[in-house]
Amino acid sequence: MQDNYIYVENVKESDLLKALQDLANLYSDTGFTDEINLYRKKDNSDLYSIVFTNLPDFDRFSYFVNYLYLPIELDNFEPKIRGFYQVKNITDDLVFKTGNWIQLFMTKNETGVDEVSVANENNENYNIDFGGRVKKLNKKLETYHFIEFDLNDYYFVKVIKPNEKMKSTNLELKPWWKFW
Repeated sequence: MQDNYIYVENVKESDLLKALQDLANLYSDTGFTDEINLYRKKDNSDLYSIVFTNLPDFDRFSYFVNYLYLPIELDNFEPKIRGFYQVKNITDDLVFKTGNWIQLFMTKNETGVDEVSVANENNENYNIDFGGRVKKLNKKLETYHFIEFDLNDYYFVKVIKPNEKMKSTNLELKPWWKFW
């Protein structure tokens, strides 16, 4: 069992690898993207799991879910994304922290460019914008459905690491959504 992971469906592997490489490069200064492991489900060739060797904080994990839904320079990329994050690893006292896990997701026309949606174990849905505001939703965008990550059900695809050029540069990198 992993501390956090992201499921991605409905994508071409080459597009997902590009998005992950871009993510690793954009956040190379954090250390959270030093090693991203990509796995493909054994019985489903378009279902992938992404595992971060260095546990991202909750804010960065939220950015990563959002970025993988809306990556830069990938047209016709319409994944279904669900991230699972253990509540015990969230340091802030947030209203949606219930149970052991939360599910992060993005929905077309319901989640903005600078936010992510959350479903908790009580099936409450929230939108979290990247300014730190949390809004409980009156409607259910998605039902909480925990999917355990079992390494035995996956083929290892690749380890993604930031390009050395990105790691060695001293440029201040902006969060990806500030490029829009």
